[in-house]
Formats: sequence, C-alpha cells, structure tokens
Amino acid sequence: MAGLIAAALLLVILIVLNQRKKTIITDKSKALAETEARYHLLFEHSPIPLLEEDLSAVKTFIDQLTEQGVTDIGAYFDHNPESLSRCLAMARIIGANQAALRMYRAGSPDELTRLTMVWPDDQAGQFKHTLLHLHKGGCSEIILNHKTLDGASLTIERRAVVASGFAQNWNKVFVTVIDLTEQVKLKNEIKTFEKQLQQTQKLEAIGSLAGGIAHDFNNLLAPIMGRAELMLVENTGNGGVCEHCQGIIDASRRARDLVKQILTFSRQVDQEIQPVSIASVAREVVHLIRPTLPATIAIDCQLPDHGPRVMADSTQLHQVLMNLITNALHAMESTGGRLGIRLETVTLGIGEFDHFSISPGLYQQLTIEDSGHGMDQETMAKIFDPYFTTKPRGKGTGLGLAVVLGILRGYGGEIRVTSELGKGTTFTLFFPVVELAADQAPPDNRSQEPMPRGSEHILLVDDEKSIADVTTSMLERLGYKVTVRISSYDALEAFRNLADRIDLLIADLTMPQMTGLQLYREIKKIRPEVKVIICTGFSEQLDSRKSRAIGIEGFLHKPVVMADLARCVRTVLDG
Repeated sequence: MAGLIAAALLLVILIVLNQRKKTIITDKSKALAETEARYHLLFEHSPIPLLEEDLSAVKTFIDQLTEQGVTDIGAYFDHNPESLSRCLAMARIIGANQAALRMYRAGSPDELTRLTMVWPDDQAGQFKHTLLHLHKGGCSEIILNHKTLDGASLTIERRAVVASGFAQNWNKVFVTVIDLTEQVKLKNEIKTFEKQLQQTQKLEAIGSLAGGIAHDFNNLLAPIMGRAELMLVENTGNGGVCEHCQGIIDASRRARDLVKQILTFSRQVDQEIQPVSIASVAREVVHLIRPTLPATIAIDCQLPDHGPRVMADSTQLHQVLMNLITNALHAMESTGGRLGIRLETVTLGIGEFDHFSISPGLYQQLTIEDSGHGMDQETMAKIFDPYFTTKPRGKGTGLGLAVVLGILRGYGGEIRVTSELGKGTTFTLFFPVVELAADQAPPDNRSQEPMPRGSEHILLVDDEKSIADVTTSMLERLGYKVTVRISSYDALEAFRNLADRIDLLIADLTMPQMTGLQLYREIKKIRPEVKVIICTGFSEQLDSRKSRAIGIEGFLHKPVVMADLARCVRTVLDG
C-alpha cells in the first residue's frame, strides 16, 4: 500500500515537473520568437545597408586546406588565384535589408543572392583580406570598390562579423555596408580644389613679383633703347651704324615684350582690346619664322583673306601664336615634319563644350597642328602649369602655354589639346567673334609719319639719372626746352620757381619720398591748368584709363619709344 502511494506521488511530481518544463520551453520559445521579430524589424528598417551571408562552403574549403597541412592560407591563395575566385563564387547572400537593396539597386532579396553580383572581379584580393581576418579573429573591416546590379561603381566600407555560435561553420555572417561613394567624390573634388588653390597662389606670387621685375628691368632697358634711337636719328647717312642701332632697338623691343608677357601672365597689364584679324596676325608670325625654318619642316597655311574679327590685344595675340608655333617647331626640329595652321568660323551650340567655361555662339577656330613627337597623358595634364616644360635648359621657361591659357580665357575663349606619342599634337583655339559695322579697319600708318616737334618748356622728373638723361636728349632733339630733376622734392621746388613758364610735366610714377601721383597733386594745387604725363613700367595703382579718370592727360609705358614720346607730348600739349 505504501509503495502504491509513493509511486502515485512520484507520478504526480513528474507530471508537475513536465508541465513546468513545457511552460519554460514555451516561454523561452516565445521570447526567442519575439527577439527574432525585433531583430528582423531592426534589420529591415535600419538606415544602414545590412547583409546576411552564408560562407559555410568557403569555411569548409579552408578547413580542408588546414587538414591537408596548409598553414599559410594567404600564400596559398596568392599561388592559386583560381581557388580564391572559386571561394568568392561559393559565397551566398541570404538576407539583405531595404537599405542594402536600394544601394545595390535590387528590387527584391531574390535579385541579390551571390556575392559575385556586387563584388568586381578585380577585387578578389580584397576578398582574400576578408577571409583571412574572419579566419583569424571572426571579423573584418575594409574599404573597397563594389558595383550595383546595373553596373554603377560604389566605394564602400565593409564590416563583417561571424554571428555568435556560428564560428565553426560560418553559416551566418553579418555584414554592415557603408556607402562612401559621395565622400570619396567630395574628397577628390577637395584635392582638385587644393591643386587649383595652389595654382592660384603661384599666380599670385608671380603677380606680386611681376611689378618689381617690370620696373627694375625697364629702368635698365630704357637708356639702352633710347640711346640706340638717338644714334639712329643722328646717323641716318651711316648704313653700318644704322644697322647696328636697329639691331639694338629690335632686341630691346623683344626684351620689352618679354616683360609684357610676364605682366600678361599675371593679368596686370593694360591691354589694348580692339577688333583684330587673326588671319593677319598669323600671316605676320609665319612671315617672321619662315626664314628660320629648316628645309625639313613644311608649313601649310589655310588662312582666309576675309573673315570676322575678334576682340583682342594684337600684341597678346601675337604672343599666343608665336608660343604655339614655336612649340610645334621645337617638336619637329630633330625629325622634320609638317606644321598646319588653319582658321575657320564655327558655331558652338549649347553644351557642345560642357567641360569648358565657354558660351554658345560664333567663334573663330584656330587650329595649329604638328607631326612631331607628341605627348603622353601625364605630360598633357601639366602643360598649362606655370614653369612646367619638357624642353632642355635654354629652350623654354614653361610660361608660354600658361600665358596662352590666361589670354584666351581673358577673351572669353578656350583651348583644346589632343596629342599622341609619335603622331604629333593639335591645339585648337576658340575666339568669340565680334560683329562690326565695317569689315575692314583703316590701316595704321603712324609709324611712317614724321615725329611731331615743338618748342614748349617741359619739366622732366625721373629718379633714374640714366633714364632722365636719355629722355632729355630725345625731347631736346624734338625741339623742346627741358628742365630735368631726379628728385620729386627738387622738381616741386623747381616748379614753384618756374610755374608760369612750365607747359608740361613728365614724371615717373614710382619714385622714393614722393610718387609721381603725389607730385602731380601738389603741382595741380600750384597751377591747376598745367598738363601732365605719367610714365611707368608697371603699376597696380594706375593705368591709362585710371590716369584719364583722375585728370592726367597722358600716360606712357617704359621703356619709352621716341616716336611714342613725340606723339604723346604733342597730343597732350595740343589738347
């Protein structure tokens, strides 16, 4: 009887325990289901792209390698890249949230099942990095390139971790994918902007030096050029002396143009913008260089006799053509070849040159092509950088193409370059056309006219004695009476004593103690109606337009040519 009672009690206890176990299992199952539901809710609605991957086949392959005695998995994949590609093909994507589907441009998870769908072939080495880190520590982090299902490129940060409890088989690997495409694009744009900023800083540095260079150089050049002109005037019957003097003058003018080129490059030159015929300037340049060409180089010019004009400075346009043609000739000087120069009128539509800052409309298209050695892409990327040159020492400064680009963009035009190693280079320039009422401007015959003369009294002021002396000789040769001073204060005192007899003041702009402008203001206080001419090699403060705006009647650039001096003096005195 007691045994039956004990058995009954034991049965009751077992039933109670079993029921409690069922309750616990049910509660745990319910809690696990709730946890899974929360996880899937978070997974699906996370703003960060998330993937679930099954790398069990890959883990099995790696385990087999280990069993076969392979100790360095990385080295094995290096020597057997086909095995690495096979591992990549075995990787499966078993889950992807909405953010991941949007990033990879997939309509449903069924469209995104294989890792090879988003992992480019050339990124297999990055997949090796992921496998090695998963094998060693269960997680990996890497930045690499991916692609969308429609082939667009992505730059992503990929973080993978083996889920807890799956370290032995890699059945479940959680992956976080962060899209860095826009960040990388922005970073590259910032680098490009930094390069442009460095370029701008170089230009600013050159610009700050250009004024001082122009002033000092012109002070040295002015007496050389002036003395040569005086010798030419005084020895008109001596052919030998005249030839030598003309040579000095021509060389001085080339030196003056070099200074102007530097000032043009730094955008600090007083340009004389007017309608210009590109064909006429091109013919002049070709006429200058043709006698120096070797017989192995032929020139093919296709320049129309009549055509629309462009708004430009003829001297700057001459520099543009001379730079490009000289570069082309240097590219062919050892092998010979053909130089082609072609000018035609074209119409550019909207968006035709969307990578250029150029407006649609009518343009003069100037093409300069050579059959020289050509350039590679790396060289072409640098040809417009200041001081970059591929020429040997003494053949070039690296300023030429930078000047060309600056001049063209100043006119609202652009330049395009194509080149191929061994096949030559083509520069195509676009100048906006200007519509004129008359197609042909009257020719300038001033250079053949005799220099105007006079007998007025001129006060000349320049702190450089050599310049003051040669300018005095020029003015006296033209018939004028000259009082010269090399100090602003001395000039002011002289004017106070001779105010009623001075007809014209010619003053250097840049002088110590008192500048030409300050002297001008003081003299105007004494005698407001006196005429004034200011001379300068360069100044940010004053150019011909500004000088007229403040009441200065004349403005001359150093070094002063005698004919220009004569005309300017006469124009101011007669005006």
